[in-house]
Amino acid sequence: MNLEKKNWFDSQSWHTIYLTSLFVITAVGLYFALPQEGRFRYEFQKGRPWMHPTLIAPYDFAIMKSNETITTERDSLLRSLTPYFILHDSIGKQQIVALSSKIDEITLSENTEILYSRIVKNRVLSIFEKIYKAGILDQGAGNYPPFAGKSELFIVKNNVAEKVSSGQLYSLKTAYSEADTKLDILKASDPDLKQIIEKLRQENYLTVNLTYDPDKTETEKQKILENLSTTYGVVQEGERIVSQGDLISPDTYRIIDSLKLTYEKSRGNFTKYYLIIIGKVVFICMLLLTLFLFIYNIRRKLLKSKRDITFTLVMMLLMIFFCRIIVLSNNFPVYIVPFTALALIIRTFLDARLAIFVNTIAAIFVGFMVPNGYEFILLSIPAGSIAVISQSNLQRRDQLILTSLIIFFVYSVTYIGISLIQEASLAGIDWAVMKWFVINAALTLITYLVVFLIEKSFGFVSDVTLIELSYSNQKLLRKLAEEAPGTFQHSLQVANLAEEAILKLGGNPLLVRAGALYHDIGKLINPQYFTENQEIGINPHDQLTFEDSAKIIMEHVIRGVELARKHKIPEQIIDFIKTHHGATKTGYYYIELKNKKMQDIDESRFTYPGPVPTTRETAVVMLADSIEAASRSLIKKDNENFKKLIEKIFQQKIESGQLSYSPLTFKDITIMKEIFLEKLHNIYHVRITYHQKESS
Repeated sequence: MNLEKKNWFDSQSWHTIYLTSLFVITAVGLYFALPQEGRFRYEFQKGRPWMHPTLIAPYDFAIMKSNETITTERDSLLRSLTPYFILHDSIGKQQIVALSSKIDEITLSENTEILYSRIVKNRVLSIFEKIYKAGILDQGAGNYPPFAGKSELFIVKNNVAEKVSSGQLYSLKTAYSEADTKLDILKASDPDLKQIIEKLRQENYLTVNLTYDPDKTETEKQKILENLSTTYGVVQEGERIVSQGDLISPDTYRIIDSLKLTYEKSRGNFTKYYLIIIGKVVFICMLLLTLFLFIYNIRRKLLKSKRDITFTLVMMLLMIFFCRIIVLSNNFPVYIVPFTALALIIRTFLDARLAIFVNTIAAIFVGFMVPNGYEFILLSIPAGSIAVISQSNLQRRDQLILTSLIIFFVYSVTYIGISLIQEASLAGIDWAVMKWFVINAALTLITYLVVFLIEKSFGFVSDVTLIELSYSNQKLLRKLAEEAPGTFQHSLQVANLAEEAILKLGGNPLLVRAGALYHDIGKLINPQYFTENQEIGINPHDQLTFEDSAKIIMEHVIRGVELARKHKIPEQIIDFIKTHHGATKTGYYYIELKNKKMQDIDESRFTYPGPVPTTRETAVVMLADSIEAASRSLIKKDNENFKKLIEKIFQQKIESGQLSYSPLTFKDITIMKEIFLEKLHNIYHVRITYHQKESS
């Protein structure tokens, strides 16, 4: 006895250690999720009165410009940036020298007079020299990114920069066009030059001599940006910022927001930094204590399941970290996060009250880390709560679409209400926020995918999965209907009985129905040995000993578990297979053998392996199974016989201890008797009765 107590104490102690460790790990995770800086204590809105005591500057701080203002000023300064290009003078000189030599060669071959040759050379070379002096780009100026919106540029020649108009530059294409035009004019003015110019056109004497200088341009860009101021000025220590009751104007809002930003970025001295740590620890511990007390007083059963409590805290922690990542990215508002998915997921696998409470606690944590945290909390709590209430059970995929629409509606209406309170005008509402609510609601649709992943990770079974398992076309159920039709019909009747009972008692009717449909699946191994599948006058048990018959009958539980696991049936359904006979005896064979031997026999050979039911659902299926099977053997099926049968079976189960570990109450038993009696009146399948042997 002492050893049993010690083992129980050790088991309880380890469970307590696990729970404590789990909450401590959650607290540590929340500590790192929350901002490491101090939190500005005041909530404020532009255009609303300052509801706090008069605010005095605690120290000198700069009035920060908004990101939009800084971006605008930055873009304006960059538009004034003039790009730099390098003029490679040597390239033009080399081409001019080559062109001059070519002209000399042509005039010499034509026996042109020396004086006339010089005149021709000078007139031709002047055309090309002018083009090279202006500068030749590889392509048009408009095709260069540095030229975007620019009309001027700096040309660096011999380390001297000269600003010129981009219209003065040539591209390689326009340079050739310009040279051809000038040469045509020259040819028209003196017909004797025609042959010389035609020979010159057979050569290419134009090439790019102007290239972009990214290093010099970037240097100038950095100089310009260094002159960009991110502040409007400085507020002196002791200066009054705003008095209580004053309306917060745009300028005042900018000053207060600058103080908030400065405060949250500065940890202060060594002592102040550790005080912030202590404050965060106290805040986290109090909220987790609130959650623990709720679970302990309202959902204590949750604390007994390592899986359920771990799942709850992990889901909450993951959602908070996800929100933190979005906030730190600074690319999207936190409203894009499908925050209500947390409540929907917990509701799907656990219960509604827990889902709403966890949603509330998580919203408070996230509100502590996001801008306008009070507004976030006011939006998230109604959205999560109404989403949970509107989706009592996730049984169809289209329910998520309806829930998403409800979430969008709640977010939008609540936001408009808050904005009207703050702005007192429809014109003051930021309607652009609605697009984030649309995205939020759309992302909630991924909840179904997350539900599937959670089922595989934590071993839960959702209502959708239970419905799918209950389809008669499921592989195992179809096989049962074909190979053991009597057992299949029996299972259907048990499912109807048990489902009706659990609806009145309170429980999961989908789980009960699925469990009842699969509870006798082990009879697929030897279906002919079970009464409901036998033909009239043929009983294979007549050729067996009582021990062998009992063994075959009892083995349908073990074989059912093996078969279910082979087909990846969830453990929650397998529990019904294990417990539907509990630890009862195969009564007929045991009694017959005992009467014949007139001596004690090994009872274990006639006792089902168990275990006994430990949940309301499994207990209901056990009772429904026994009553439905026994009712088939009644010769006279009337109200009186049904009452006696029900009373007898309930009494046997109670006296043999089969219901000792189930949560059923005497009131539950009374209700079940009435339900079973009413349902039996609608069952007309007569079970074959064997006067010598009973095999079920």
